[in-house]
Amino acid sequence: MRVELVEVFRRIDIPGNALLQEGCLSVEVQVPPDEDGPLLVTALWTHHAAYDGWLANPWREFSGSKLAPFLDGESHGVVYDAVLANGDVSTVAAGAPRGHN
Repeated sequence: MRVELVEVFRRIDIPGNALLQEGCLSVEVQVPPDEDGPLLVTALWTHHAAYDGWLANPWREFSGSKLAPFLDGESHGVVYDAVLANGDVSTVAAGAPRGHN
């Protein structure tokens, strides 16, 4: 089922559509080594209001309908505030080594 879920993310390009939303800096779909483990989707936003804009985006109704068969009940996102970070998100996300001071 994990392969099929990742394929939905690819086919309807959820990360690409999120990046079209003002304030979205990056999106990752992560899978654990255990094939029965849950997927983790993370996104980096410039500020909370940008993420709120994504939540209100009408396209999410379409994407939600495609994801619904894979969800076990209601899906809940958790918003975290970054309090410490290092690196340029574009270079780190591309696999560049992190610089340390």
